[in-house]
Amino acid sequence: MIELEESNVALSLAIAGPESLPIDKNPEEKKRRRRTLLLAQPREAANPSDKGSSKRKKLRLSKEQLNLLEKSFRAHTTLVPEQKQELAQRLNLEPRQVEVWFQNRRARTKLKQTEVDCELLKKRCQRLIDENTRLKRELMELSSGTQLCLKTCCWCNKMVGDHDSNRAVS
Repeated sequence: MIELEESNVALSLAIAGPESLPIDKNPEEKKRRRRTLLLAQPREAANPSDKGSSKRKKLRLSKEQLNLLEKSFRAHTTLVPEQKQELAQRLNLEPRQVEVWFQNRRARTKLKQTEVDCELLKKRCQRLIDENTRLKRELMELSSGTQLCLKTCCWCNKMVGDHDSNRAVS
């Protein structure tokens, strides 16, 4: 932390001269100045070996930009370079920003589809477990010596077991 403060002081000296040295000892003021100095650094001045230390401002898109990107994504999930360039010009963005937005959107779409598929498989699995349990119970009844008389239900045309009619027949 001391090294960071020293580099910020050196940076402030380099940018604004010795009169910009902080004279007050208020910690909140020091934090604010440190943040201001870090944000004021141009990207080229950041040390390339410290990839995690430089903070980049997150791109915030307007509603109009998002709507146009979403509309373009619905038309084509991938862009050819000409489309990317044209879209970037219309949105006043860099082509790389458009490209990254499309990559992220494809990843989100894939993740959502995976979640939907997973839920569907869980429901199917639960139905199979229920059906298996029912069949095991039916098998146990059949193998325990209880004879089962099957009839067709008049409402749904499914086969139903009737123990009482079977016993009455015996």
